Amino acid sequence: MSIGRSKSVAGASASHAPASGENGSTQPQTVTPLAGATRRRRNSGLLCELQSMCKRTLRATSQTIVFPFYSKTGTTPTRAQPKPDVVPALKPAPRRMRPPAAPGRKHQRNVDAVVPPAMATSPRAEIRFPLTTADTQRYLRAQWRQAETGGRFDQAAVDRLTTTLTARLLATSAATGNGVHEDSGEKACARAIMVSDALAQATGGDPARAHDALLALLDTTSHADARVRADVLALQTALGMTAIGLDTLLAIAPHVLPQRGLAEGSAAPEIQREALRHALRAADHLLRRKPADAPGPTSLETLAALADPVLPAVERGRPGSSAAASNAPPGKAPAWLADPGNALAIKALHAANALRADPAAQCPPHLAQAYLAWRNGFDREGPGTDLAKAQQRLFKLFTYAERAARTGMAARAAAGFFGTQKSPLSALQNFGTAGVMLGHPDDEFARFTAALAPVKTQLADRLKAASTSRALKTRCAVRLAAIEQWERRMASKGLRSTFRFSSRDLEAVAARARPLLSNRVALHADGSPADLALDPHRNRDAIRAEVKPLRGMTPAQLRTWADEAWRLSGQAVPEPVRANIDLVESRLAGDIRPKPGDTNAQLDAIGALVKQMPDIYDIRVSSGGTVGLGGVPSQSLAALSSHLGVPHVSVLPDGGYLQGRHAVIDIGSNQHFGHLFIGTESRKSLYGGLGGYAGWSFGQDGMANVGVSGGLRRSRDWGGPRGVTIRTRRSDDEQPGRPDAWRTTMLEVLHAARSAGPNSDAPRNAREMWGSLARRFWNDPACSINWTDSRSTTSATSGSASATARVGTADTKWGPALGATLRHVARAAHRQWDKTGNHAIDVSTHNSGRATAVAATLVEALPGIPVPNGSGHLAALSFPTQPYVGIGTTLFATQTNAALRIGRDSGRIIPKHTFRDTEFGTFKAFKQFVDTHRSEWLTALGGTDDARRRLDEMVATVKARATAGNLIMGERMHMTDEAARRLDFLFHRKQRFDRIPAPTPVQARERASIDADIRQMLASENSWRRQALYVLEALGVQRTVGLSFLLNAQSTQAVSGVRELAGLSPE
Repeated sequence: MSIGRSKSVAGASASHAPASGENGSTQPQTVTPLAGATRRRRNSGLLCELQSMCKRTLRATSQTIVFPFYSKTGTTPTRAQPKPDVVPALKPAPRRMRPPAAPGRKHQRNVDAVVPPAMATSPRAEIRFPLTTADTQRYLRAQWRQAETGGRFDQAAVDRLTTTLTARLLATSAATGNGVHEDSGEKACARAIMVSDALAQATGGDPARAHDALLALLDTTSHADARVRADVLALQTALGMTAIGLDTLLAIAPHVLPQRGLAEGSAAPEIQREALRHALRAADHLLRRKPADAPGPTSLETLAALADPVLPAVERGRPGSSAAASNAPPGKAPAWLADPGNALAIKALHAANALRADPAAQCPPHLAQAYLAWRNGFDREGPGTDLAKAQQRLFKLFTYAERAARTGMAARAAAGFFGTQKSPLSALQNFGTAGVMLGHPDDEFARFTAALAPVKTQLADRLKAASTSRALKTRCAVRLAAIEQWERRMASKGLRSTFRFSSRDLEAVAARARPLLSNRVALHADGSPADLALDPHRNRDAIRAEVKPLRGMTPAQLRTWADEAWRLSGQAVPEPVRANIDLVESRLAGDIRPKPGDTNAQLDAIGALVKQMPDIYDIRVSSGGTVGLGGVPSQSLAALSSHLGVPHVSVLPDGGYLQGRHAVIDIGSNQHFGHLFIGTESRKSLYGGLGGYAGWSFGQDGMANVGVSGGLRRSRDWGGPRGVTIRTRRSDDEQPGRPDAWRTTMLEVLHAARSAGPNSDAPRNAREMWGSLARRFWNDPACSINWTDSRSTTSATSGSASATARVGTADTKWGPALGATLRHVARAAHRQWDKTGNHAIDVSTHNSGRATAVAATLVEALPGIPVPNGSGHLAALSFPTQPYVGIGTTLFATQTNAALRIGRDSGRIIPKHTFRDTEFGTFKAFKQFVDTHRSEWLTALGGTDDARRRLDEMVATVKARATAGNLIMGERMHMTDEAARRLDFLFHRKQRFDRIPAPTPVQARERASIDADIRQMLASENSWRRQALYVLEALGVQRTVGLSFLLNAQSTQAVSGVRELAGLSPE
């Protein structure tokens, strides 16, 4: 599933065309490049402009081929070519126009999806940014005098508490005055508010207890009163529920987590810090049911020992461990802890305590497995829990591999009708990567020229060498000319895996080869002076003899010529040259297709995708089936005309219900982490409308028939994928030429899962697989295992029209059918979130668009079955028109998309992974949007003349390539660091109220106020900074086999993804 968008978020890509070598000359001793050897003919003239205008107007997208009970739809990727020759305007001065209204509404709907609009607001003093000392003091007084205490406690105690909070926590901002705007001052204000909220939660709103707990926390010595120590633990627990809360706890009380000589730059400090956070989360889970009047534990170690009897005997703490501490109370656990659902939290608490003491500690397998689950947000274990579902879904990877290896196409198709025996890897077998793994067209072409350049240089050197015989010089000249012609044609038509020389190409090769050879008469044998007379026909026969065997060019042919060219100089082909040729060959092959029959080959293909997937790309493979009942398609009403010999009109209701289930695997990466998603997507569709036919049957016994048909439908689809997602963190200092950390970690995850069984074989069940992952990644914060859920809805209206002409017998007729269907998507909403996981995302998208599908098909009208005593429309049963062969495409496609994604790592919002996208399907809308925000973009790019040139060049490049309907042109905005910190603060405050099952009216108003602040922060333009302009190409292949008339039973396999064509970024 596609979570990241594109490579554009990492910045615009640059073309790395290598310097070309010398090609040849008209002189025997001096070889110079041929002028314009690889220059492409400029697209100019009325015809070229007309072709470009037609392409931009029609915006053809995909191509569909139809056969009986079979259809295949695919999109051809843009071929690799040099960067278009664009000449930006010197002084573009577009008027500042009103931006399109649709994206703004969609962005607001995304905010509504993440944080629903509140029905009420708090009458109390609300928090406003930037936070100031005066506002914070006013808020603290209002909080303790009204909301938390409700007048139940002495005001003197309230004043003492607020005074202490101000003196101990706001000191850093008080010195700068009430109007402080510095980050340090705002951080201190935020810390004071979070500590105040935690004190209220820990002490039940008692200001006296809160005051004592605050002083005890700030003091480095243990308090004598057990009640105060218990309140301190509750205070730590309330703060440690989020990453920003833990930051606050460690900022005001660093002695809570002493650093015992941990190495700088290692993972140990983060492991220890995360252990404290997850220990506090486990404590909060265990203390949630504790009665208010019951004495509470005074430390995490005491709580672990207190809860240890809840576990089975074999899973309890070992002698000498923290769980068996000397101060552990004997006997059974308290009633409020005696819940089997607490087992996972208790075991995770044991493991976290061990890691707090020593980040390199090793835990028993059952504790390591529990900690792996707990740190990834799973709070319960056992059948039916999210943890069990995630384990089983991850184990499905091996099931899919076995099915893809052992099941034939026919069996998969038959089983797929009913959604069984699905395997997404079978789609990878059939279609490969469908071009999704290709980079920028100019980057791909640069790899091609990088492979050609050294071979051309070596051939030119052999032409200059005096030791080379004349016959070999002729061969080198022809081969050099052939490579240049190959390069020229690929630059003009687009790079492809094979190229065949036409007769005109061979003439061009001969014409290019002649100037590379000397046409002077050789010296006489006796050494007398050379005859300076020129012979224009001297080399013609030799060149013709070398040109005649040429058929085409491939990377394999280039490799052979390179071997022979370097052999002439007595050397071997340099390894970099051979590597470049191999790279071009693999990129042109462009596919990772595991061979059937071998389970390991299917899993190796997953590893190959991880290794070769371009950065910030992803690919999705799916397989499944659809079943349901449908109405009569309007074009099938033509069958009625065979029983009516007069002009007639037929109108019937059209309705249906379909449901499908598909297995999905998604692999890719974004700016912050890589991911592997394994899950299922359930979709349901309900539609209704009318269909009609008007036609005439004529000739003897109705031998011929002509007619038109049409229909109108209103449909609604809903569903979405859900499953397990493995996320691995990227490195911040990625080194060129070395695999990024996310690839290395993901490959280790796959290896650990594949070798989990006996003798390092495949695991036999999910438990073995989970145990192997826990041994390697139980405390690694760079690896996250998430349970991902989603829901999406689509509302659309479609209208269709077709015309048919058939001739034949009285029983059956054949003929062409031309049809067009206009589909308008009024609203498509998608919501995706990670319910668990250390690296989590929250995504909301809203889309709208329209497209027209056109098709031409050769069909047969099957004979109907007369109905006894029937008349009119009921005179016969109608059967569908059966297509024999057809072809179609999609035209006039347009769309407007808005996306909001919030990305978190270890509980913190990551600004670079939190973005807002605005996308368009036409260049006109994209250009209007860019012109509207032109001044902002010039500022983001630096505000110089070079910034103006880069922006104009990007727009001109997009215009040159925006000729297809599968292009997505958009802008990405990243969240600012300041907005991310403020949202962390607001979400920390929000989680306190979200956990209250029955909030009071005051608490409900407070939560509504926080929701309003979050919505305002997400919707504000000041929270975002412009990051990239990009052009994406939506690619994919889908094959459908089965019935689609009345009874729907179809098996579908698909590969899809997006590829970036161009990008511009300030970075």
